[in-house]
Amino acid sequence: MIRCGQKTIIFLINNGGYTIEVEIHDGPYNVIKNWNYTAFVEAIHNGEGKCWTAKVRCEEELVKAINTATNEEKESFCFIEVIVHKDDTSKELLEWGSRVSAANSRPPNPQ
Repeated sequence: MIRCGQKTIIFLINNGGYTIEVEIHDGPYNVIKNWNYTAFVEAIHNGEGKCWTAKVRCEEELVKAINTATNEEKESFCFIEVIVHKDDTSKELLEWGSRVSAANSRPPNPQ
């Protein structure tokens, strides 16, 4: 995307893990190394083409980043990493995870 000069905005929602997987079946395998995604994009960019990244942690920073991406950096590939709390999810998703967990814990159906 950078090499081809795409003027795209990508939002990466980073909750630091696999919240839904923890709800389905918790274990140490769900503890993952949290990458610095903006640094990863910068490394790929390596000074070639137009690229702009931001890491935001609150609504005010997100609004500012969107404003920058759509104005001063509108000719760039823009990557905005949005940091959210690991448990920031909907009630419905958590309920679904519980139902999947219950279904996964049943013995197989011999057919």
